[in-house]
Amino acid sequence: MKKQRKALQAPNVIVFIVLVMVIMMILTWIVPAGAYDRYFNEELNRTLIDPDSYHAVAQSPVGIMAMLQSISSGFIRNISTIAYVFCWGGAFGILMKTKLIDDGIKSVIGGNRRMKAPFLIIVFISFLFSAGGAFVGIQQSFWAFTPVIAVLCASIGYDELVAFVAVAVANNIGYMCGPMNMWNTGVAQQISELPLFSGVRMRLALWVLFMTMLLVYTWLYARRIQKDPARSVTYGLEKKSLQLSEEMGERAELTPRRKVALACLIAEFVVFIILIAFFDMTSSGKIGAYLLGTGIIVAVVNGNDYNEIADGFVEGFQMVLVPCIVLGMAGGIMEILESGNTLDPILHGAVQLLSGTSNTFALLMIYLFQFLFNFLVPSGTAQAATTMPIIAPLADLVNVSRQSAILAFQFGDGYSNMIWPTALLAPLAFTNIPLKKWLKWFLPFTAVFIVVSCLVLVYASMTGF
Repeated sequence: MKKQRKALQAPNVIVFIVLVMVIMMILTWIVPAGAYDRYFNEELNRTLIDPDSYHAVAQSPVGIMAMLQSISSGFIRNISTIAYVFCWGGAFGILMKTKLIDDGIKSVIGGNRRMKAPFLIIVFISFLFSAGGAFVGIQQSFWAFTPVIAVLCASIGYDELVAFVAVAVANNIGYMCGPMNMWNTGVAQQISELPLFSGVRMRLALWVLFMTMLLVYTWLYARRIQKDPARSVTYGLEKKSLQLSEEMGERAELTPRRKVALACLIAEFVVFIILIAFFDMTSSGKIGAYLLGTGIIVAVVNGNDYNEIADGFVEGFQMVLVPCIVLGMAGGIMEILESGNTLDPILHGAVQLLSGTSNTFALLMIYLFQFLFNFLVPSGTAQAATTMPIIAPLADLVNVSRQSAILAFQFGDGYSNMIWPTALLAPLAFTNIPLKKWLKWFLPFTAVFIVVSCLVLVYASMTGF
């Protein structure tokens, strides 16, 4: 009897970072050591590299014991970012304890069943789930709503694919653009020494642009299958939505008090957007304090007692524990590279490779690298933590703004989650859509997205975004 072969799986992100640490340790023994001179620019409030100062230095290879010690050093290195992520997680944990987000979505979905314009329902729901990714950074917990939306879609003549787009893909677009998403934009900006959530207006505009593109593409498909159900991607396949939707429960009934709490929650995020976009509130300390304070207020209005609020705060810490471990260990990678004088030779080699090319070409190469790298590390936080410490100074050396480099990271990391199997299979499991059929339907849109995103990056490069 033959043993069944296990399907290929991406390594756990912690395992991957340990592997990278080992590889970096080996490189310190192989790569000729070198260094750039650095200086602090008070006007930009960040450390910069003198591009003409590269010189050879004495080899200082890192051993196994030093590699292990670099883990604790990495946590110390990134402690401010880790502390802010914990604070964000605690505030979000309090909000999750209120169950206002889940119950509010269920209530909206139930209410929308009576709307007369079918695709307007999909547009509304898509922006709802997309906003969760764009402003709060919610992703995996939204996937479970796909079966419920699939039942709704079936009642108005659509299929599971439309439901999957409305929930998972729309959410991923919002998460990718991330105007106020801590897990990709926030972490990348903190590592790159940029004000938190700076560039929010550009990212808001891109969010609307890409959502409009996605919804137009989906509307053309939805109109086609509404006329001829046999043209559906899932036609003839057994549906999972009915079984899975039962696990989501009935439509939530919100009491008057909880409706007030939900209104407070919505108002909190509206004010949050205004403060960042128009009043330049980009201090991580102020943002953390605002989210924590307003989270407690919403919980009190919702009727949660102090023990429930404290429990939610602790559960929020538990929720972000792995991302914080990733941030700490990724800091260890940088400790190894810097201790072994290997970081700057890597940067110098990349600069030499890109010499003679334009800064726009260099930015597009950063995009390509992040797009391919996401196959191995389908986690925005892990990818930001492992790549941005190198990409940020590289961007300086090739005359690309750090903000534009982060935008290239967001495009490469975020969008590829919908085509790389290492990231796609988990959300797709909530539907009955075969991977091959999904890719066949989605790849034409992918081609359009890549062209448009490249044009956006060209614009960002030319304008110095």
